[in-house]
Amino acid sequence: MSWWHWLWESEWHGILLGRWMVAVLLLVMGLGLAGLLASLLSRFFYLSLGKTQEDITRRELHRLMRPAWLFAILLAVLYSTLHVLEFFHLSTRWVDWIHRLFQALVLLALGLLGSRLLAVAETILASRYQQANEPYKLQLVHPLFTLGRILLFVLMGFLVLETTLKVNVGPFFTTLGLGGLAVALAAQETLQHFFGALAIFADKPFQLGETIRLENGTVGTIEKIGLRSTQIRTLDGLLLIIPNKRLADSPLENLTRTPRRRVLFRIGLLYNTPETTLQALKSELEESLGQLPFTIEKPLICLTNFQDSALELTVVTFVDPFYRAGNSSTPLSFLEIQDQIAERILRTVRRHQPQTDFAFPTRTLYIQKSSTGLDALSEVSRSGK
Repeated sequence: MSWWHWLWESEWHGILLGRWMVAVLLLVMGLGLAGLLASLLSRFFYLSLGKTQEDITRRELHRLMRPAWLFAILLAVLYSTLHVLEFFHLSTRWVDWIHRLFQALVLLALGLLGSRLLAVAETILASRYQQANEPYKLQLVHPLFTLGRILLFVLMGFLVLETTLKVNVGPFFTTLGLGGLAVALAAQETLQHFFGALAIFADKPFQLGETIRLENGTVGTIEKIGLRSTQIRTLDGLLLIIPNKRLADSPLENLTRTPRRRVLFRIGLLYNTPETTLQALKSELEESLGQLPFTIEKPLICLTNFQDSALELTVVTFVDPFYRAGNSSTPLSFLEIQDQIAERILRTVRRHQPQTDFAFPTRTLYIQKSSTGLDALSEVSRSGK
C-alpha cells in the first residue's frame, strides 16, 4: 500500500482524510476564485444585454450584481464542503435542520438575485428616461422599483416560513386582508394624495424645474414630486409642501410652458395733459419698450379709462420669459423684466414734464355764496396741481 493510498484511507474524527483534503480544496478554491467567477458571470450577463449595453456600463452592472454572485457562489461552496464531509456524521435531526437552513439561504439568494436584477433594470430605465428628457417617468423609477424589491423580500420571507419553519401562512394572509381593509379606511386621505400623484404623473401639468402659479397667486419652481406631496420653491425662497390631491384638483398656470408672458402696467396722468403730449408720450413709450431685447411683439399703449384723479394709460408688453442676457446661462427673472419696463416708463413720462406727470389723488374745494347768504361748499374731484 502506497503512502498516498494510506493517507487517503486514514480517518480523522471519523472522516476520511481524503474527504478533508477535498473539503479544504473546495473552500480555498471557492474563496479564492469567488471574485473571478463573479466577474465572469457579470461579463456574460453584460454580453447578453445586446443593445441595452448603451444604457449601463459593464463596471456599473458588475457593481450591482457582484453581491448576488458572491453570495450564491459562497453558499454553493459551503454546501458542497459540508456534503463532502458528510455533515460531520451528525444525527438525522441535525442534518434535516441544516438542509432547512440551506433552503432558507437559497431563497434568500434568489431574493438577493432578483433584487439586484431589479436594480439593473432601474438603472437602465433611469438612463433612458434621462436621455429622453422625461423627468416624470424618471422620478417614478426609484420608488416603484424600491416597492418591487420590498414585495420580493416579503414574498421570500413567506416562502422561508412555509418551507423551512413549516408555518402555515394561510391564516396570516386572511388577517392581512382584514388589516389591509382597516388600514385603507384609516389612510383614506393618504390614498387620495397617492391617486392625486398618479393623476399628476398621467396628465403632466408640470415637470421638475418648471415654474407655476397657484390659484392663490403664489409663484414657485417645482423641486420634487412625491407620492404624497409636491415641493415648490417660491420666489421668496420658501419651500411649500402641497398635498397632491389639492394640487391636482386646483387650477394653476404653468409659466415655463408659456412661450410669451404679458407685462401689464396701468399709470395715471394729469387731466390737464395736452392731447399732443399724450400722443407723443404713447409713441415714445411704444418705441422705447419695443427696443428692449426681450420684447417679442409691438407694445400696446392705450388710454383706457377716466379715473377720479387721472387719465388711465394702459401699457401692455409681451416678453420672452426665457431671455438670457449676454453670456448668462440663466434667463432673466420676471421681476427683472418688470423692473426694466417700469424704468423705461418712468423715464419716458418724466421727459414730458411739465406738460404732464404722474397723477395722484387730489381734491379741489370751491366756495360759492348761496342766495340766502350762507356759504356752501361743493367738492369736485378732478386732477389738480
